[in-house]
Amino acid sequence: MAKTEDAVGIARVSSKGQEEEGYSLDSQEKLMHNYSDGHGLRLVTVFKIAESASKAEQRRIFRQAMELVAEKNIKNLVVEKVDRHARNFHDAVDTHDWLLADEERKIHFIKDSIILHKNSRSQEWLNWGIRVVMAKNYIDNLREEAMKGWAEKLAQGWLPASPPPGYKTITQSGKRIHVPNPDTKGIIADLFQLYLDPSHSIATITKEMFLRGIRTGKGRGYAKSKVQKMLNNPFYIGINRFDGQDYPGQQEVFISKELWDKVQIKMHGGRPAVLRKHNPLFKNLIICETCGGKVTWQLQKGRYYGRCQRLKVECKGTKTIREDRVEEQIVNQLNTLICPSTEIIEWVTSELRKRRTGQTETREQMLKALNVQLDRLARMDNELYDDKLSGDISRETYAAKHEQFVSQKAELQAKIDKTAARNTDDVEQRLALLNLSQKAAELWQTRTVEQKRLIIIKLFGSITFNNGSISVTYTNFVKVIADKSIKTREILGR
Repeated sequence: MAKTEDAVGIARVSSKGQEEEGYSLDSQEKLMHNYSDGHGLRLVTVFKIAESASKAEQRRIFRQAMELVAEKNIKNLVVEKVDRHARNFHDAVDTHDWLLADEERKIHFIKDSIILHKNSRSQEWLNWGIRVVMAKNYIDNLREEAMKGWAEKLAQGWLPASPPPGYKTITQSGKRIHVPNPDTKGIIADLFQLYLDPSHSIATITKEMFLRGIRTGKGRGYAKSKVQKMLNNPFYIGINRFDGQDYPGQQEVFISKELWDKVQIKMHGGRPAVLRKHNPLFKNLIICETCGGKVTWQLQKGRYYGRCQRLKVECKGTKTIREDRVEEQIVNQLNTLICPSTEIIEWVTSELRKRRTGQTETREQMLKALNVQLDRLARMDNELYDDKLSGDISRETYAAKHEQFVSQKAELQAKIDKTAARNTDDVEQRLALLNLSQKAAELWQTRTVEQKRLIIIKLFGSITFNNGSISVTYTNFVKVIADKSIKTREILGR
């Protein structure tokens, strides 16, 4: 009875489509098992190389296979055909050296009907070499065609890659484009805004993303590096960054350029804040009236005590303030915001909502008109490209006119962004602040330090320190709410 020899298989899909269909790798593995059973081989394992893997990852898996056969002294490799095994000269050289090192080693290319070994005839080596060159040419040509497709897609204003969180991919008129995901875009917009809060960092936003259900395609939380990349991605303001270059995009945006710029300033404007063990509630929030410096805090016997940095002579010898007593004063101020008449608050809320509805209708009409103009320019640009392909216009004419269209579309998109950003922000903010002002004192009792800071930032214009005591001012709109007469004209913004 013939001795059964161990063998290792290598399976590789030849296209992204095959990988997504999920058939090719399984069919190759089944073919290898059937072949091995009929040729006295025992298939120990099969290494699978996916087309979606990076070059480095594909190379790593191939090396793992070659290292395993060397380590376990396995004499047989089984592959469907040459182009599943070697797709570049590095793989070919490694294979060549492995075969020449031991005359018992063999590679079985099932569909090519080749069993290659050290003593194979020159014709078989030539046959194998030709197929390696053809496989490399196939990959090179595939990449070349892909690059042409990427360039064309970028020229038309679309990103030839997966979109960042907050977007999804759809097929429109036969083209795959990226549009805001209604289920997640609001969360992403909130995270951009939240990052500007002094108490938040990349690390806290990463945790917040996970808590709010923004996960990777595999259901895992995003790494901090990915979150930083997201916050730094100009895709959100209509710019497609690809292979180190920026291109104007046609995607709908939901992050204003002003907000995106502020995020970049915080992220790149200086050294990131270091997370400390101690986390006083009022850090960076109270200013000394005398010197203008921030009040800093020290933990002593379980309590935080604050004082300015004594930048002026007048500040020396001033009293400190205790955090818990400052907090009592803040809560008292929050209680003064509560309107004694719930009917008035309900009426004001109703009036603000009516105003929001009216502003929304006006905005939608403006956006509709602007988008009609943008669609018209996009159609003209596409027709121009068709004219170039058919030879009706020269490349030079196409380039000049296309550049003009791109400029006009960028101007229109800026108007759309400005109109969308204007939206009903003022009314929305008034509604949110009105609601917060009435609930802040109650919410304060159950909120974290970071959430309490956010309440302070939303409602208070300033908190100042003067020789052991503090004074506060409200933001402009909250001042109106704090007035017991409830000046409805000012609240409604008339």
